[in-house]
Amino acid sequence: MKKALNSTLFVALGLFVCWGMSDVRPFVQTAAAQQASDQERVAKHKQTILSRIKREKVEYRGDGSGLRVKSEWVDKVMSEYHYQKHLLIAEVSVSEKYAFRSTWVFKDMKVTFQEIFNLGPEDDDKLFPLSYASGLLDYVPAYSWTGLTFLGKNSEVKGPFKRRIAIGAALYPLYQNNEGKERLAIGIARDAYTLKWKDIKSRVVDDVSEEEVIERLKLLRDKITLEESEQYR
Repeated sequence: MKKALNSTLFVALGLFVCWGMSDVRPFVQTAAAQQASDQERVAKHKQTILSRIKREKVEYRGDGSGLRVKSEWVDKVMSEYHYQKHLLIAEVSVSEKYAFRSTWVFKDMKVTFQEIFNLGPEDDDKLFPLSYASGLLDYVPAYSWTGLTFLGKNSEVKGPFKRRIAIGAALYPLYQNNEGKERLAIGIARDAYTLKWKDIKSRVVDDVSEEEVIERLKLLRDKITLEESEQYR
């Protein structure tokens, strides 16, 4: 009797597990299909933006170890990227009742320096200016600066990246100088701070993920004023 009861319970348990798995499997398949659909949608949007960016022939300034891409050219390309990105959000939203958030239209999209600026291998050893005029520095996530040492106009070492801070509504990188003090990686000239192109071309400029949005909001809550930023100059 006991043996028969145990067998019955075993069969019942097996049926229960199978029923549970049959209920879960469609959910897992649906979630996987949705993820694949999101990735395809975002990849399409990303390609649309990149294909629309107008890039004039790259121009340079300086010579020798100070040969660098013109900051004016960088600003034009970055402004084009910003414009095309927001134009596409408007296009996607135009037939809807509500405007879409960028974190849905470009869910988890990551765009590198190379994808935006499209420089050739001949530019690997040239300097790339960290121009602040077009909002480039505000875009770049902290992890893209990590491990990099900022340079000056002539490749002179300024110092390693330390952290980001918010000044007003924008984010900027801080580096540590040879005296151990934190300084803003921005100067009067838009090309006062640079990096070797080969060191940054594969790094992310734009990260449209919930994690990055949350990180930005944390920094913006602790923003400082332009006057308070003088301590870092």
